[in-house]
Amino acid sequence: MELYDANLVCRIIFTVISIGLVLGPTIADFNKTHATHPDWPGHARFHVVWQVLGFYPIAIMNLVILWLYIPDFYYPYQLYFWLFWYFTFIGTFIITAISMPIYNGTLSDKGGRKPFLYTFGEKLRVIPGKQKHFPFKINNEIKTYKIDENAHNLVLPTIIVICSIYFFLEN
Repeated sequence: MELYDANLVCRIIFTVISIGLVLGPTIADFNKTHATHPDWPGHARFHVVWQVLGFYPIAIMNLVILWLYIPDFYYPYQLYFWLFWYFTFIGTFIITAISMPIYNGTLSDKGGRKPFLYTFGEKLRVIPGKQKHFPFKINNEIKTYKIDENAHNLVLPTIIVICSIYFFLEN
């Protein structure tokens, strides 16, 4: 079996994630909390729409990289390129969030999306909704943390990508 065929599961998983990382921001940002938020300056709206539309050609490029078979080419390099894109995508989010004090940024605005609440030290409850409960305490205390919806939505795909690398990537 060729490596291209052997990596079918990885390609399917990475395809779903590539599409999700385009559709998610489209749904989240083309509404009253972002692109049509009445309190946002017009220039900020312009940039959020541009950013989301810019994800589409990248997703198309990712799909070509994942599904184009190139004879006599060491196929995992194509998957490695996709992985590089994915982790730089996640990395730029982290860098942007960490550097918010430099440009007076916030993860949400008044009237925007509400953060998720992660509570540690209560009975496990991971049901749909914005409140998640985990049974282990932090420093022997019950603690609740607000987690930005974007960060929350990037955790599961990242776990899936890491598990896919470990269990499915063949080279």
